[in-house]
Amino acid sequence: MDYLQQQATRNGLFTEDIVRTIIINILLEVAVLTNENRKDNAYPTPQDKNHIFFKFNELVKENILQHKDVQYYADKLFITNKYLILIVKKATGKTPHQIIDEALLKEVYVLLGYPEKNISQIAFETGFNSTSAFGRFFKKHASISPQKYRRQQHF
Repeated sequence: MDYLQQQATRNGLFTEDIVRTIIINILLEVAVLTNENRKDNAYPTPQDKNHIFFKFNELVKENILQHKDVQYYADKLFITNKYLILIVKKATGKTPHQIIDEALLKEVYVLLGYPEKNISQIAFETGFNSTSAFGRFFKKHASISPQKYRRQQHF
């Protein structure tokens, strides 16, 4: 800094250029030091990725009836959708959306086991806007309608 101050007080033809160059060099040095410090923590370790995956699973179990969108879970984990997809696919071979759908389907199976609840109540409890949307979801994943499933299970 003393050198910078000396150069700045000189009256010469290239004083301004010299001072500018010194400042640029200082800024570059700071950038290099900052980058070296960040390299140690820039990329998540496998343990970090495992932690994110397990935290994602916990969040899905806790929030499945209220939240079915991947963005919600990515936001809760402070990561992007893309990064969540990468982590979940690497761990399971499935997308986060598939994991969410599977968790929701498990909840639906449990609720269908309560004969006192009608299909409309279950659709509402699981966050579907309509009984038909619920029926389409169930049939897509279970290959059978909710009503037929209940009859087959003798509920």
